Amino acid sequence: MDRVDKIPEYAKMKSKKLIAGPWVGEFGWELFAWQAYIRSLSDHYDKTTIICRESSRALYSDFASQFLYYEPSGRMADSFFMHGLDLDQVLNTVLMENKNILEGQVSILKPRRVGSPPFTNFDVPIRLGNHDVIPKYISFGNLDEIKYDYVFHIRQRKLREQDNWKLEKWEKLCDLLTSDGSNVICIGTKVDSGILPRATDMRNADLQDVFNVLKNAKCAFGPSSGPMHLASLCGCPHVVWSSSKNYKRYTETWNPLGTPVLFLHESAWQPPPEYVYKEYLEWSREK
Repeated sequence: MDRVDKIPEYAKMKSKKLIAGPWVGEFGWELFAWQAYIRSLSDHYDKTTIICRESSRALYSDFASQFLYYEPSGRMADSFFMHGLDLDQVLNTVLMENKNILEGQVSILKPRRVGSPPFTNFDVPIRLGNHDVIPKYISFGNLDEIKYDYVFHIRQRKLREQDNWKLEKWEKLCDLLTSDGSNVICIGTKVDSGILPRATDMRNADLQDVFNVLKNAKCAFGPSSGPMHLASLCGCPHVVWSSSKNYKRYTETWNPLGTPVLFLHESAWQPPPEYVYKEYLEWSREK
């Protein structure tokens, strides 16, 4: 058994099984600093076992041969890691509980910050083991009739709480967007995301269903977050607000499909909802 970054010469032609995971960091970083690289790396193996949260399965289902689920809890995810969690210990425990997958020549890739995200562009090759890997991004979701017009991710994380919008702002934006009869749906997790009384609650929904909602929506709205990065990979136009340092991430390095995005940074994480609505109207007319 060799780690993927230390494969000996004699094993280069024999390594046929890849084990990757578990990802325990933020969802947005799983999208752009992990899953697409593993999809590309898997082309060099006959079988790929993914260790992940069960809720993330849909990200890997197009190429994974097998899944092992690990659900980290009680800690706060931050970029590519989770506070207070010993990832080596977690990986060893999962592998020891599933010793059968270690039979034969196996390469193991423990999650890491691949490249230098969010600065590494999606066409830059990264060395993983013996392979120069360019991330292979796919468009998630299936085209269908539009069932929901607008998608909200109401961020309510304890991490950087000052970046959350108060519900009053979301209510006002909802009022403005639905004055013509349009509807709104909320996505995310029930732990870290909010809901509005007049919106459809799709928090904690199966990820494939979220893909399909985003694929067919007119636009998604929210502060910088994992679900807003997911909108990019579903081809959903999205309006994002954050500090200016995230501009290139949304418009270029983490936008491999060229999905339309309106990035608002003049008021950082706290723009007035009237301003967001006005900018969206002008932007949507220009598209």
